[in-house]
Amino acid sequence: MIRLLLAAAAAAALTLACGGGGDSGAPGTSDGTADAPVATCRAKASPDEQLACFTALYGVTPLEAPPVVPDARFAVGVNLFTSTKLSGTGKVACVSCHANNNAGVQSLVTMDGRTLARALHPSLRGGDADDPANATSIHRNAPDLVNKLLGSPQFIFHDGRVAADGKGGFVTPMGDKLPAGLENLLAAQALVPLLTRDEMLGYAPGSNGGRSENPMAGLVSDPVEANPQPVWNAVMQRVLADPVLASGLAAAFPEVAPGNLGIQHVANALASFQTRRWNAGGSVYGFHGWLRDRERWPLPADAMRGALAFFDKGRCAQCHSGPKLTDSKFHNLAVPQIGPGFGSGAGETPRSDKGRYEVTRQDADLYAFLTPSLWEVRATAPYFHNGVYDGLEKVIRHHIDAAGHAQAFRCASDAPLLQTGVRVECRDSQNAPALHDAMVNRLAPQLKTVPVLSEAEIADLIAFLKTVTNGNNGGG
Repeated sequence: MIRLLLAAAAAAALTLACGGGGDSGAPGTSDGTADAPVATCRAKASPDEQLACFTALYGVTPLEAPPVVPDARFAVGVNLFTSTKLSGTGKVACVSCHANNNAGVQSLVTMDGRTLARALHPSLRGGDADDPANATSIHRNAPDLVNKLLGSPQFIFHDGRVAADGKGGFVTPMGDKLPAGLENLLAAQALVPLLTRDEMLGYAPGSNGGRSENPMAGLVSDPVEANPQPVWNAVMQRVLADPVLASGLAAAFPEVAPGNLGIQHVANALASFQTRRWNAGGSVYGFHGWLRDRERWPLPADAMRGALAFFDKGRCAQCHSGPKLTDSKFHNLAVPQIGPGFGSGAGETPRSDKGRYEVTRQDADLYAFLTPSLWEVRATAPYFHNGVYDGLEKVIRHHIDAAGHAQAFRCASDAPLLQTGVRVECRDSQNAPALHDAMVNRLAPQLKTVPVLSEAEIADLIAFLKTVTNGNNGGG
């Protein structure tokens, strides 16, 4: 949930025409020729009828209504979301990286036309904001918070390390340490950032040359997830000592005695707030309006052309299907490697983020990440799991020639800036050729041969993607 890349706090990869790991289960073939269902859609008399056929083919229907959230739950969820009492240093909040007015992510910050990614929050490691020890980006990009509970999701996080277990429970890095009473996958996920040192917890007192002052962070050793309860207990002590938060929790959970309120109630309240705040279930704006009643809410001509390119020539719907425009699977797109790495890859030379592999330890999952929903994609730059690209056009061009773009990417000129004069840690095909080759050799099959899109088709595709919104979550 909470990611401390200010400029790179946004949604993850836009996986156009992706594939990987076997049969995509989608119509069409890898060389762009059409099978019978696609040919049937192409033969329809009008663009409207063609698009209606394609959306039916790929199961794209209006979004369901979100779960009902009581006012008291929403109110305390807002207060918890904006409270710094959930962090180890008492200076970082969920809203520090998940803005309340932009699909749940921070807007881009730029300098000289380039994305500027702010360093870690200085309080987490201790020292001043310009301390060299803070001159590193967070390991992954912040996901958006839109429609997270719609469609019975199975995974959360770019690598899916929080997942539904199919039995009403959850699989998380905390294993059997999860508290009872978590109501949904989003609530289970909300507990993870509280344990993550570079997100909410911070580092033990005396670290960073003795500058860190964070007693909560010193309660547990690494890996924190193996013994999370001391941190959660400390958070609850702060929350219940705050009259506004304590009374808000009591009102939100009247069936629970005040002395029995626990971290699970904080998590449930955070999930309730996000569910009510960020959803497009009732929208009649843009593409969602067209899905509901295409005669009453038609798409503009350029967006209509872009929608047909999305479902037909671009084959985007092979991965971006269903009501949320995601297949909820994991794919390797050979995304340029920036940032400090993650998991086992963070300790290697060169550093890397191995994606889903860190969860499954299966070679087929190396460098693969979860296909995100495209709702509000206009508002969630920068893109991919690490925020390497700051615009939709760059992302689309990467998909058109993923291997070529990965080969041509240069850290010296293409990596985002961390702060003035400091670039995000970066690996490219020149300074890390073996890592580059390992990613490209495992590239999703459908990205190896994709149809060429014209400049006009790219512009139309962007116009369509900007209609995949409920119209009030920021973006342009």
